[in-house]
Amino acid sequence: MPAKSADVRPPGSKKWVEQTLRRMSLREKLGQLFFYYLDTDFKPEGDPELQAIVRLVTQHQVGGLHLWRGEPYATAHLTNRLQALSKLPLLFTADLENGMARFRGTEFPTNMAIAATGNVDMAYEVGRHTAIEARALGIGLTFAPVVDINSNPENPIINVRAFGEEPETVARFAEAFLRGCRQEGLLTTAKHFPGHGDTRQDSHIELALIEADSARLEQLELVPFRRAIAAGVDFIMTAHVNVRGLNLNPYTPATLSSEILTKLLRERLQFDGVIITDAMHMWAITRSYTGAYATAAALNAGVDVILAQENIPELIADLERRVRAGEIAEARIEQSVRRILLAKTKIGLHQQRRVEPAAVAGLLQRPEALQAAEQAAAHSLTLLRNEGGVLPLAAGMRVVVVNLWDEPRGFNRTPFLRELERFVQPAAVVSLHPNSTAREVERARAAVRAAQIQVLPVYAAIGSWKGHIGLPQVMQPMVDSLLATGVPAAVISMGNPYVYSQVQHAAAYLVAYDDENRMSQAAARAVAGATAIAGRLPITIPGFFARGAGLTLAARGTKPLDESAALAPTLRMAFPEEAGMSKAGLDSVRALMQQAVRDSVFPGAVLLVARRGKIALHEAFGTLGYGAFYRPAPLHAIYDIASLTKVVGLTTACMLLYERGRLKLDEKVQTYLPEFTGKDKDKVTVRHLLTHCSGLVAFRLYYRDYRTPDAIVNTILREELEYPTGSKTVYSDLGAILLGKIVERLAGKPLDAFCREEIFAPLNMTDTFYNPPAALLPRIAPTEFDTWTEGRKGDFAHGIVHDENAWRLGGVSGHAGLFSSSRDLGVFLQMLLNGGSFGEAKLLQPETIALFTSRQEVVPGSSRALGWDTADGENSAGTLMSRKAYGHTGFTGTSLWTDPERGLIVVLLSNRVHPTRENRRILPFRAKLHDAVVRA
Repeated sequence: MPAKSADVRPPGSKKWVEQTLRRMSLREKLGQLFFYYLDTDFKPEGDPELQAIVRLVTQHQVGGLHLWRGEPYATAHLTNRLQALSKLPLLFTADLENGMARFRGTEFPTNMAIAATGNVDMAYEVGRHTAIEARALGIGLTFAPVVDINSNPENPIINVRAFGEEPETVARFAEAFLRGCRQEGLLTTAKHFPGHGDTRQDSHIELALIEADSARLEQLELVPFRRAIAAGVDFIMTAHVNVRGLNLNPYTPATLSSEILTKLLRERLQFDGVIITDAMHMWAITRSYTGAYATAAALNAGVDVILAQENIPELIADLERRVRAGEIAEARIEQSVRRILLAKTKIGLHQQRRVEPAAVAGLLQRPEALQAAEQAAAHSLTLLRNEGGVLPLAAGMRVVVVNLWDEPRGFNRTPFLRELERFVQPAAVVSLHPNSTAREVERARAAVRAAQIQVLPVYAAIGSWKGHIGLPQVMQPMVDSLLATGVPAAVISMGNPYVYSQVQHAAAYLVAYDDENRMSQAAARAVAGATAIAGRLPITIPGFFARGAGLTLAARGTKPLDESAALAPTLRMAFPEEAGMSKAGLDSVRALMQQAVRDSVFPGAVLLVARRGKIALHEAFGTLGYGAFYRPAPLHAIYDIASLTKVVGLTTACMLLYERGRLKLDEKVQTYLPEFTGKDKDKVTVRHLLTHCSGLVAFRLYYRDYRTPDAIVNTILREELEYPTGSKTVYSDLGAILLGKIVERLAGKPLDAFCREEIFAPLNMTDTFYNPPAALLPRIAPTEFDTWTEGRKGDFAHGIVHDENAWRLGGVSGHAGLFSSSRDLGVFLQMLLNGGSFGEAKLLQPETIALFTSRQEVVPGSSRALGWDTADGENSAGTLMSRKAYGHTGFTGTSLWTDPERGLIVVLLSNRVHPTRENRRILPFRAKLHDAVVRA
């Protein structure tokens, strides 16, 4: 490995420099002034990009190469290979402001986070560990530290890259970082001279402006540069900014200004190291200057190294012509080359260029480096607001996470979320971004309203070429609508701390300074109460928080959840014995199903049997139908599930609204539907509707007399009660239809939309819907041949709801209308058995499920729960299921039963009404089937 740098150069370095310089041709000297760029990802030998780099090294003798990113071994291999090809040692550089993460090394928090710890030793450790890892790969120069002073909160490109807004703080932390790098032999760069902190522009996009005179610069921007120079910084990088108080030309960036680079930096500040430009392909340069003009102007201004300029061979030729024409003195070129060569000798490149690839694994991500990074992240977290003690999250709270992104994103399980889920099981996770639809925003609001606290990670980090900072204005109404729900909000800024002004009505505000892995994980642990918070703000948030602000929050000692409980069980195929079932017993179940097809109980069916989250049997039997539909029933066949709609859709919607405090079980129906008038109807409650004892008639043939949904619903609202409320159980479609309307009014959206967004989408039930699309007809089982319903008679109901009243209601109703597959319904039942969760989805609370699936005894002796039926030894559940079993049937030949005591799920989907409802053979069959399953 090349030697470490020190205050004194290795013996003979000056002699080597002068001898080398004397042997160099003019073109070779000019080549040393250029540093090009590349990544170190694998490239085959004939790769055009790699060949272009090889030519720059071998034919044009560039002085160095800037590495964007790469795999460690590939990086070490490439630096060695290019060093071997180069006549003179190459200086490899990289942007390592936050460690070596670009090369799969240790990633450290941002500079502002390091300053928030208040401990300059942290900066030293960052520099030291970064240097060890960089040198292992052949990288000799880091473009760090950033010594800009972020005195402008609207700065779109510096922000958390700065140590702070106060010169002394920036200088102290920069000095410590420089010491750490020098300790392990890494050259350093102070940037961006003369300061990029007080700008509103990103110089990647446009020329940035600094309205400052010489006196202001001395008091503010130049302080950390002076201290860095005194501490022995090796390079200083220029800024593509115009300093109106120094530049004679109001359009010239500092990179091209002799007033700034020669008179100020060289003469006044006495810097004798290497001056390097910021990347010359930034728009602040390319939109105003040609490459040749900008290059020559930079050299004339005092620059030594031109970084990331295109067309280097042509530029070398142009400079050679200008030198020979006397426009640029060759002595001036030699000054720069001498500085570049001397810098290379500082780290012994003139003696040893290669690195040892075998050592890489032992030098990257060493335990002590990872520990330093984790400590820095944990100690930097800054809590600025915590009204009502929202943080840390209290145990057992219903938490919803809403990710707020400043750019369009799909769903992303962020490092913050993954770590938070180790301690807390969020009830829902939603993401919003500038392109989020009104429906997505409303879904987020609905999830928040059902929660006790909303956790809002804000991802509005700075970025090159981005040009803005904070959340876009189009997102402000989204944010405001979440905060207006009244549910306490804990906002975590995963980057820009100044975003507070956009979330100022949040109960808690935690600054994490970055969204890198360790910072995100530290923030999640602190939010959960596993670790303490003690960081202090190194900047001012104007109008809200002063520099040094920060609340101290002790750790609550929260422990990670049992890993087995972190993700709710899903449904997996398994051998019968793995599910605790008998193969022989399941063979009996198969035989029963096959015999049912032969006996025309149904033309075909799909059966799913699962126990303890393991599917022991999932098979299709028979055909989709008769005649034109005669083909084998597919395993993913979709069936009209008829009255299973009442539990899968309607009852679950009621459970969600109940948890959110919107629906009260013992509230009068008239409270939600004032039109529900008539004798004694003021006694009917929601509980009566759910337990089928309201007094309403079982059903009426409304489809014959009415043609519109409103006409049917209005007629039901005026129906008189047939019997005293609560006196007996009469299974009623009318009550379910009215409940569907209550859900719609409370949810503020149609029943099908609410079910899709709040139930089916979170559980990924992609085969479950009202009014299925025509594209799915080949998978959909037909039902009855209709000879009586005006508007559809003379054909089979296929892909349209069988229930005539539901059809007149537009295919969407609380009592019928859903289509689904066995797998989807298995997922649904497993979610209930899990206590409301399935995999990562959290839908309901266990207490809610227990309430709705328990017998209510509103009518003594009734088996009815809330929406659900329960096993009583006489109904379709058979004689062997426990009394805690609950389920439901559907008129078309469908049923769901689950027994919590056994962890058992049975889904039967058939179309027994094909071709006619007069086929009633399924009535005794269901009980036989369920008894056979229990025996298995």
